[in-house]
Amino acid sequence: MSEARFPVQIAASREGVSPRTDRCPHPLTARDSAILVGLDRYRYLDSDHITDLFFTNRRRAQFALGNLLWRGLIHRWPGLTYQRSMRVPSAYVLTSSGARSVAHLHQLDPRPVTDRARRAREQVVHLRHDLEANRFFVKLAAGARHLDGQGLYHWLGENTVRAARERDGSPASDGWGRYLLPDRELTFDLEWDRGTEHARAIRQKASGYVTYFRGRRDADLHHVLFVAPTRVREGELHDLIEDVLPKHATMCRIWTTAVETTSALGLLGRVWQEIGGEPRRVAFADLTGHSRGTLAADDCIAKERWWERRPGGGEGA
Repeated sequence: MSEARFPVQIAASREGVSPRTDRCPHPLTARDSAILVGLDRYRYLDSDHITDLFFTNRRRAQFALGNLLWRGLIHRWPGLTYQRSMRVPSAYVLTSSGARSVAHLHQLDPRPVTDRARRAREQVVHLRHDLEANRFFVKLAAGARHLDGQGLYHWLGENTVRAARERDGSPASDGWGRYLLPDRELTFDLEWDRGTEHARAIRQKASGYVTYFRGRRDADLHHVLFVAPTRVREGELHDLIEDVLPKHATMCRIWTTAVETTSALGLLGRVWQEIGGEPRRVAFADLTGHSRGTLAADDCIAKERWWERRPGGGEGA
C-alpha cells in the first residue's frame, strides 16, 4: 500500500565503491561514505545524529567528522553552549565536493546531487525544523539498537517524500519510515510540529492524508505521527484534526505525542494517543502493521556496522 509511493528508494541499491578525493590519496572508509550518503538523503545531520547512527562514542565521531572536514567534503555550522552548559551540537551539510563523491559512489549524474547540496547550504530557513525531525528518526533507530528482532529499517527523507508527492499526489510529510517488529512491519509518516503552523494549515495537512488514504486497501495499517512541542499543543492538534476525520471510513490512523512526553518515556514507550480513538496511550510496538517480510532486523539503521550491509543507506534495501 503506502510503500508503493517509493518504488525506487526501497529497491535494492547497487554496490558502490569508496570514492577517492583529489585532496587525499587514501580512499574513504565505508562509514565515511555512509555519512556522506546520509547527508545527501536528509540534508542536515548534527554531531549527535551522526554519533547515534554510526559510532559507539562521541570521540570517534568527532575524529571522523574532522577528517571529512579536512577533505572538504562537508561543511559545519558550529554549535553553541548556553548558560548552565546547555549544548547545541554542530550541524553538518554536504559541500559540492562531498556531493560529487556521493554521485561517484552510486554512479549517478552529479548535477542533481550537487544541486541538492547547494540548496541545503543556501536555503537554511527550515534548518532547525529539519534537524529536529531528523532527530526523531535517529532516536527511534538508536532506541532499538540492542533490541532483538526489531528496528528502523527504512527512513526516507523529506526530499524523497516530496518527490513522491509530485509523482502520485501522496502527502508530503517530514519523512517516511518502516519499523520492523518480530511479527510485523509498521509504516508511518512523520509530521513534526513546532507549534507555529496556522490552524488552517494543520487541517489541510490532515485532510490531505484523509483524501489519499481513504478507501485504500489496508489503509488502517498505515500510521501518521504528529509530534507536538508540548502537551498543550498536542491537545490543540486533537481539536483541530478530529473535526476533519470522516466517521466510519477506512483510512490511515493518526497519532500524537509531545516532545516533553517522549523526553521522559522515549519514543518506544507508551506515549502515542490516537486522534478520534480511545483516550489512552500506547507504545510504538502496539501499533498495527503489515505482515513481516524478508528484511533482516540485524540490518536496521543504527545496528552494529549496518552501513556495510546497506550501501544505499536508510533509503536503500
